[in-house]
Amino acid sequence: MAQLVPAIAFVWLALGSAHGGQLELSSAALDLSVPDEEHLYAAPTRPDRIGRIAAPVMINGKGPFRMILDTGANQSVITKRVADELGLLLSPDSRLMLHGVTGSLAVPAVELETLQTGDLIQRNLKVAVLGSVMGGADGILGVQGFEGLRVTVDFVRDQLTIARSKGERARRFEGTIPATLRFGRLLVVDGHVGRIKVKAVIDTGAQRTLGNLALRDALLKRRRMQHEPDDAIVVGLNDAHQSGRFLRTPKVTLGDAVIDNLDIIYGDIHVFKLWELEDEPALLVGMDVLGTLERLVIDYQRKEIQFRNKLRLP
Repeated sequence: MAQLVPAIAFVWLALGSAHGGQLELSSAALDLSVPDEEHLYAAPTRPDRIGRIAAPVMINGKGPFRMILDTGANQSVITKRVADELGLLLSPDSRLMLHGVTGSLAVPAVELETLQTGDLIQRNLKVAVLGSVMGGADGILGVQGFEGLRVTVDFVRDQLTIARSKGERARRFEGTIPATLRFGRLLVVDGHVGRIKVKAVIDTGAQRTLGNLALRDALLKRRRMQHEPDDAIVVGLNDAHQSGRFLRTPKVTLGDAVIDNLDIIYGDIHVFKLWELEDEPALLVGMDVLGTLERLVIDYQRKEIQFRNKLRLP
């Protein structure tokens, strides 16, 4: 039987009117799971639940609103409930097109006077409006404006800090993963799956880790897959479905991080095409992995990921 992977919808946000305009790229993962009330801002991944990272966000001087941090999204999203609470009117002439795994969806957009969390302050910001987002949160916080910032997530203390980077190095007993910024904001790291070189996108908005067909084919060619595959169904926009295969994958190495016994969903996932990563082995590393950490730091100035524990050091 196929395993249903609920509400993974990697969404690219195209900014512009129906008459065209510059396209802004982002991804956001939507899910309907209920958040752990004991973990409002840094919910760790457990065997029975994928973790999440959320930020307290002030919008137009009101709030705080709880918005899911999505390092794969360069634009932010708020829910219709938040728009109503802020007294924002949805204009039929202002719409954004969301391009997902299995299709696209035109949604309303609104202008925000200010959006602030920690040292992130944005003004005159255009955001999409959706009926609901991850786990009943108030919206999705994309990484627009994160240049020079440092994001610190403490899953043990349930804390999230977004502050100006001072170029801090990793602490003692912490590992590091060098990164590059694709399209200016998307975190991409070099690594290996077994002996195969891969590009890996670090996406805190994704539930599950995904692999593209180029990586799957390279592993099958070397007979490096472990166990028989299980069918998976990935749910996209408007409940549209896309098929994939769960496969136990060889050791994944990303900088100082070594990840064993990881089940990855492989498929012709549209997001890899949008990220221009469909022709080479590539991964999207989601919260099923990132949420097992004790501490996660993303330093956009240093272009570096720092982490402690559970992703073991070699």
